Amino acid sequence: MPGEIRAGVGTSTAAETPRALREAAEEALAGLPEPPAAALLFATPEHAEAAAELLADARILLGTREIAGATVQGLIVPGLPGEAGPALGVAALVGVEAHAFLLDEPADDWLPERADARPGDLAVVLADPAALASGSLLGSLEAALAPALVVGAGAVEGPGGAALQWAGDALASGGVAGLLVRAPRPARVGVTQSCLPASDLLRVTRSRGHWIMELDGRPALDVYREVARGPLAGDLRRASAFVMAALPRSGQLDPRSYVVRNVVGFDTEAKSFAVADSVGQGELMALAVREPEAARADLKQLIEASAEPRPALALYFDCLARGAALFGHEGLEAGYLGAGLAPAPVLGVLGAFEIGPVGAHTELLTYTGVLALLDR
Repeated sequence: MPGEIRAGVGTSTAAETPRALREAAEEALAGLPEPPAAALLFATPEHAEAAAELLADARILLGTREIAGATVQGLIVPGLPGEAGPALGVAALVGVEAHAFLLDEPADDWLPERADARPGDLAVVLADPAALASGSLLGSLEAALAPALVVGAGAVEGPGGAALQWAGDALASGGVAGLLVRAPRPARVGVTQSCLPASDLLRVTRSRGHWIMELDGRPALDVYREVARGPLAGDLRRASAFVMAALPRSGQLDPRSYVVRNVVGFDTEAKSFAVADSVGQGELMALAVREPEAARADLKQLIEASAEPRPALALYFDCLARGAALFGHEGLEAGYLGAGLAPAPVLGVLGAFEIGPVGAHTELLTYTGVLALLDR
């Protein structure tokens, strides 16, 4: 394997798919000394109808079969005028070994062909939300790809209602695509949160499935209303867009140690609320709120901690509820990434969810940004 990675990122906002691919591929390849060993290719839903032709052309233009990607909501790239589509992005890599794979019929016991992962490898996984609905497939993927670091995003639906995933020359909907990358140096991964704890850790003293009945011996909905406060406490439907459940994976509330789940229902008579995850009696949880300023500070801290050594490529998997939806204007995250990691090329995507490490395991994440770095 060559001793140094070289990477290039290219984007296009052209509406015509062949033109967008040509522009993005030419930009990504411009500074590379040889054809890439692998590439990631992301497209917004405006390009979904031409996905088959897109893949066929990409193999020719990029000169590799090891290509993986999916339809995404938008791109987070320094210098790009906006986050929404139409947009197409390419990250091309020289100096790595890589294998693209596609699971078009999800099965909980699936093992990716030729995985052969080693410590320090990076597995980029792009999944249809339906494929991970049961929750068990992600665990199988983690086991199959171990000991690689697993990161990624959820594909989003196109005009026809299908979220697309692709690898090599194969195209799927309802599946999982991925690219397993082996570089000379171990990959680095970090997670940044949008939702920060607004309570201490609370013990679930009574629950039923997804329903939280009591927290620290008190009616759970009373505790929720206290955190929501003011008008939100009286408008629970609106409150659910701001006040979520934080589930610690290591008994702590450090931003890198918990996952956030939506509150999906309220029972005012039983004074309980439901969480989009199973929380057993005796487990710990906290309530967290979406906080743009705290999210901005957490992102800056993650970038500063990741800036050295300067990476060869930065990949950023962002929640579609972040970006302009959280910060109030487009380009904030792209600007921070570009300024903090320059001169490394950056390719970020807005997906339906994120995949990344929390504690000792790979988790399906929401309201987060997952930063993956490949070093020279």
